[in-house]
Amino acid sequence: MAKHTHQVAFFAGEVLEKTAKNYPNKTALIAREGELTFGELRDKVKNLAGHLQNEGIKPGDRVGLLLPNSIAFALCYYATQRIGAVTVVLDARLRGKELAGVLRDADLRLLVIHGRLLPEIAETLQEFRQVPPWVVGAEGENSFEKRLSALPIALDQPQLNAEDDALVLYTSGTTGDPKGVVLNYINLAQFPPCTAEAWKINSESVWGCNLPMSHIVGPILCNETVDKGCTLVVIDQFNPITLLEAIHSHRITIFPGVPTLFQLLLGVPRLKDYNTQSLRVVGMMGASVPPPLLRAFKAAQPHVKVIQGYGLTETSPLITVVPLEDADEKMGSIGRAVRGIEIKIVNDKGEEVPVGETGEIITRGPHVMKGYFRRPEATAERIRDRWLHTGDIGRVDKDGYYYHLGRKDDLIITGGFNVYPAEIENLLYEKPQVQEVVVFPIPDEKRGAIIGAAVVLRPGETLREKELLGFLRANLANFKVPQKLKILDSLPRTTSGKIIRDPSALLPE
Repeated sequence: MAKHTHQVAFFAGEVLEKTAKNYPNKTALIAREGELTFGELRDKVKNLAGHLQNEGIKPGDRVGLLLPNSIAFALCYYATQRIGAVTVVLDARLRGKELAGVLRDADLRLLVIHGRLLPEIAETLQEFRQVPPWVVGAEGENSFEKRLSALPIALDQPQLNAEDDALVLYTSGTTGDPKGVVLNYINLAQFPPCTAEAWKINSESVWGCNLPMSHIVGPILCNETVDKGCTLVVIDQFNPITLLEAIHSHRITIFPGVPTLFQLLLGVPRLKDYNTQSLRVVGMMGASVPPPLLRAFKAAQPHVKVIQGYGLTETSPLITVVPLEDADEKMGSIGRAVRGIEIKIVNDKGEEVPVGETGEIITRGPHVMKGYFRRPEATAERIRDRWLHTGDIGRVDKDGYYYHLGRKDDLIITGGFNVYPAEIENLLYEKPQVQEVVVFPIPDEKRGAIIGAAVVLRPGETLREKELLGFLRANLANFKVPQKLKILDSLPRTTSGKIIRDPSALLPE
């Protein structure tokens, strides 16, 4: 079935089969729609995989998932992996031009969509009529649920190679154009041993997934579930009360979150009234986490180990982790290198800097992506001599623990999500009335930063700020829409003519 090379590979379909044999009656998935045991999960995945093959999907074909957190996401992920199709995970919040750009790039054979997203994206999908849709929650020939019934045909066993494309996830580049990160089966094998070793995850663990599954967290937690035979609780709302209730009801033992979520949790009145005793570990991921937030959460939940990890979609995702035993002593560190990979801190000439000095974090090893989908130039720019250049600034201490100090470029991290100013600026430039625009971060206690925008109109043009914001909301994921947007007569500049990206200069009171 799958060719195993000297590199360890992770074939989720195969792993699910084995785990379902070992734990047929154990609960695998819990979500708003219900629960599935490993036996039920295997059967539904097998049926779905049969329908994919019956409708002409072959190994290497790309199948898009445009789904919110749901059991449907997990079923589609396992089924596409089972037949050797490439799972293309699309951010469920994409809209308008942004969604169209990604769909054009992805070149899909099939797209699975949730029915509740359709009203907002139906117009965009008109351009992609050649891509058959399966719609979750729909009736008729496009119904996803119809594909959960068995077919009277045998399922083909694909011949898979460890270096084949397994997964494509879209991430915006600094130019704002979306790039597909291609991960292979070797890349997918990197996360499960990290969690077992650093965080002692096993079959008794219960993962909570409150982050969007339509990012790398969805595939890696689906892999974790079948790798360990543990339980995954899927939460479809970014809401601290929903999360606290799920921890209590389902005895969640570990969940990853972005700093914003922990700020919201700390703001819950009578937080102590919620039973969180099952919780062992929380992982603060995404943005640079303010040490006061780590300490405040630890003080509020003293029985929980508060840890950080660091990585990128391009690194499958982990580069560093903090092991449980060092969680308290090394609070504020992003951890040490995960097993089997290399990290260096380098200066602008690419030379390694001494311990304690700052530089760019670069890394190489089996966790580094195959490359960007159909973008050899962008791949070559990012991966040089097998070293992936993260664009992040960090330092390492004498114990081999790393610290994240921010971005080399203008990246804005808002509530743990990455936003590139150029993406928003380019969209605003599509309005013919707009002459100049600059997008910039505004420091914010809760989200780390919020997004600001300043716009100069062409002479004689009139446009209201409300209209511009409406245009952005129609074409961008909501977290990318500026919270503050001002129309100005001119933009402040340095003597050399560069725009000054300073909120106090750009947003006069």
